[in-house]
Amino acid sequence: MHRIRRYCCRAATAALLLASALPAGCADPPDPLLAAQQAAANTAAAGKRLLYVGLALYSEQWSENDVVELADKLRSASQYEVVPMIASNVISPQRAYPLATDTAIATLVNAAATQAGPNDIVFVDISTHGARLALARKVDGNPPTLMSSHQLADALAPLAAHRAIIVISACFSGSLIGDLQAPGRIIITAARADRTSFGCAAGNRHTFFGEAELDAFSEPDRSLHQVFSAIREDVAHMEQAKRYRPSEPQISVGTDVADLYDAAVF
Repeated sequence: MHRIRRYCCRAATAALLLASALPAGCADPPDPLLAAQQAAANTAAAGKRLLYVGLALYSEQWSENDVVELADKLRSASQYEVVPMIASNVISPQRAYPLATDTAIATLVNAAATQAGPNDIVFVDISTHGARLALARKVDGNPPTLMSSHQLADALAPLAAHRAIIVISACFSGSLIGDLQAPGRIIITAARADRTSFGCAAGNRHTFFGEAELDAFSEPDRSLHQVFSAIREDVAHMEQAKRYRPSEPQISVGTDVADLYDAAVF
């Protein structure tokens, strides 16, 4: 079983490369679940807000758990008023979130960009499988498709005027940093550009990175600098226990958000 879990991300990467020529999506009918998530951004708050866009791009439960439970954790531990907006490609009879289609991603990102004020920050959290310079998108039994780093950069372009934190849990996610970097962004990835990450077996509750992320944000009054150090250390311990090759989570801090990186606001 450990061997199966160890190589699940490699197998997923091979499937993604085979699927790379498939179209990414098509037009979507109106979705009341999407409208409900979009409306959350209109919620008034007395203090500073964290507009949270959670994207579970892969149709396995760990993907949704990573982004949904982090939103809950931030709401209880952060000094910000957290406004969660979530899209998930996990299909279930009790589905609470819209599918993470092109339309849904654009809608939620634009809602965050439109509603974010000068004292607010936007937090984008993505959990999925990955390949070099690309992220996987999969819905139910359909074959996976790829969102390239350029496509992701375009999707997040409306956030250019805002301070933003972008967290990506996926294999090879460090390879996306170059196309996403901006002076007002902090980017955290689960792995180096040339490394896999772990914990993405279909029956897992969280990825290694997702579990470490939840633990790191559980401690109050931490800076992102402290949070990232804790994540990196926790992931390394989990990988060492399994004798896995280190994934080495990465971070990029834009020149305009160095103060946010060191502020004890989480």
